[in-house]
Amino acid sequence: MEIIEYFNAKNITIKFNDGTIMKNVKYYRFTDGLIKNSNHPFVHGVGYIGYGEYHSEEIKKSSVIYYKWNGMLSRCYNENYLIKKPTYVGCSVHPDWHNFQVFAKWFEENYIEDFELDKDILFKGNKVYSAETCCFVPREINTLLTHNKKTNREFPIGVYKHKNRFRVYMNTSGKLNLVGYFHTVDDAFLAYKKAKEQNIKNVANKFKGKITPECYLALMNWTININD
Repeated sequence: MEIIEYFNAKNITIKFNDGTIMKNVKYYRFTDGLIKNSNHPFVHGVGYIGYGEYHSEEIKKSSVIYYKWNGMLSRCYNENYLIKKPTYVGCSVHPDWHNFQVFAKWFEENYIEDFELDKDILFKGNKVYSAETCCFVPREINTLLTHNKKTNREFPIGVYKHKNRFRVYMNTSGKLNLVGYFHTVDDAFLAYKKAKEQNIKNVANKFKGKITPECYLALMNWTININD
């Protein structure tokens, strides 16, 4: 950074090498190296605080927002996290949300207390966190649609071989429930699909009025595919 205007020891204007300009800076803060560029991407290589109402003390007061923002960036850009959670490989955050100011404003306008940020209910299979693709849902809904997708899985989701038949399990409210036994893989998967989609509708109706209309509609139209 460099000083581009000097009025007095309590009022200088500085310019960072990315073009960002900061006014009304005290000279001693410049000489002592106490000035930081809030447009510098120091959070997981992409996130930056930016300039706006969420600054210094304001960020401390909005620690929940910062925690959610940092966690979102970590899931997409933290290499150590991606090794532990490879299902997030290929996910990204929209450039607008790299700026904490933009994310924080959206968060405050849309947050539902104790709900979790979700990126792939409004658009199934979506891998981009953005204002258009995200919504807040209770943990019960978030876990309802989460499963471990294994590339080497022999049978469709919910279907397991049991002797000479196929057994179907479904997780309901944290409990593993038996759907039934079937003679073919196709019949077993169709039974799982029917039971799972109905369960999703039941949970959607449970939270109707608490989740957004767009989220509710997406859940009511949710379909289970054999490749899920």
